Amino acid sequence: MSSEEFAHTRFSFERRPTPVPGDLRITWRVSLILLMLSASRSSRASLAKLHIVNDAIRSNQIARLRDATDADAKILPWNLRVEPAFARAIDFVVGERLAEWTRTGGRASLQLTSRGLSAAKQIEKVDDALERERAIVFEHAKKLTEIRVSALLGERQAA
Repeated sequence: MSSEEFAHTRFSFERRPTPVPGDLRITWRVSLILLMLSASRSSRASLAKLHIVNDAIRSNQIARLRDATDADAKILPWNLRVEPAFARAIDFVVGERLAEWTRTGGRASLQLTSRGLSAAKQIEKVDDALERERAIVFEHAKKLTEIRVSALLGERQAA
């Protein structure tokens, strides 16, 4: 096609939906954080614990998470990847007053507020939402204690 023919050719454009990158799907992450906190002891979890569970779910390291929560298994250090989108979701959870900052075992932690507990219960009522994630969280969140988190992060225990 010559440039002359090309110049006189009629074009049409059709708008198509643009997929939203996973990093921007904040609803999934907020729901996951609420489920992780509600499944944790006293609806509270350290930031490190939240990042470990999130990393296990995102990178499909469920067997590794299972080993980390098994009292008889030897703990190998976790190569933790801090995900910026997850950190933004945490900021959103705090900003919406679904959780508040506190301390657990000397670490920065989040604890669900009454509003957050209510939101988590609403998420739990939806049977077909976050099925895989919910199963993982409810099986492992309570078992992953702060002592185990410290061991996963390679921290030495005080004598």
